[in-house]
Amino acid sequence: MANFKELRTQNISKGILSHTYSDNKPFIDLTSPALEMINNFTQQDPLRAHYETSIVEALKKITNQHTDFILVVDDNKKLLGVVSSADLQSSKTMILAQRLNVARNDVSLRHVMTPLSNLTGVSMQSLSYACIGDALQTMEHRGVMFLLVTASNNEICGLLSAREISKKLQVPLHISPIANTFSEVMEQIDHPH
Repeated sequence: MANFKELRTQNISKGILSHTYSDNKPFIDLTSPALEMINNFTQQDPLRAHYETSIVEALKKITNQHTDFILVVDDNKKLLGVVSSADLQSSKTMILAQRLNVARNDVSLRHVMTPLSNLTGVSMQSLSYACIGDALQTMEHRGVMFLLVTASNNEICGLLSAREISKKLQVPLHISPIANTFSEVMEQIDHPH
């Protein structure tokens, strides 16, 4: 990853989702434009689910929609966070169920999501000058699996997924989550990846 630069990121904690459309993606590699890998919410409506949706139901939705992630929203459709399909299938869900003293089926998205405050944003303008390797380098450096993409008005209009990039380009991921709170530090110690 030494050949790539890290993108300038931005705070997206007050971001709102934008709207939708669809197209086919050509053959790409790490030097291809980053715009090629964006899940553009103005071209295709992203999968969303209420924060109280069970992880079992969310996994069914992700499987049916053939997507890698689900956006977690509140009663007013405000974005709260993101959950990956890997998060829903992870052994962490059983650990969470045990901690909450509930059945695994009763664990909801709010328990497993990465909250908006822990996500990283990058502007569409920055991505227009970047390659996929730059985006992946940024995710590796920040310890995040997703980059939320923002329009000029700070509206969240897309998402880049490290897992999608890895899967599509057949490149390994070297992303270690960065703990943001003391409880996350303790969780890393108790249950390292």
